[in-house]
Amino acid sequence: MPELTSAQADEFLRGLHVGVLAIERKSNPPLAVPIWYDVDDAGNVVIGMGVDSLKGKLLRRAGRATFTVQREEPPYEYVSVEGSVTFGDPDRSVTERMAKRYLGDESGTAFMAGWSADGAMLVTLATEKVRSFVFTE
Repeated sequence: MPELTSAQADEFLRGLHVGVLAIERKSNPPLAVPIWYDVDDAGNVVIGMGVDSLKGKLLRRAGRATFTVQREEPPYEYVSVEGSVTFGDPDRSVTERMAKRYLGDESGTAFMAGWSADGAMLVTLATEKVRSFVFTE
């Protein structure tokens, strides 16, 4: 099965997709949740979430995660990133860029009017291992 080149995988990851974040748990199956994301200049995945959310708590415990994006129509493709996570303060400009990326300018601006950094954090998933696939006929 053909893999994407590094450049193709990076381009696909930077496209508009809802990602799926997967985090290990000690006594339950992994948590897998759909989530908005951005990609920084180094190719790492950046995600915003609540400090006290289940995702946030599990990420702090595990210190690593897997993140996957896919195309659901032909040609079928996916890119999956595995790596360690770091935590940072919420950044209004990053959050606004994500909101406008997913909601468009007008709705993204409206979303940001009600957004608060209180209780929020940014998580950066280092792109340590990339897996990809493209189904070509």
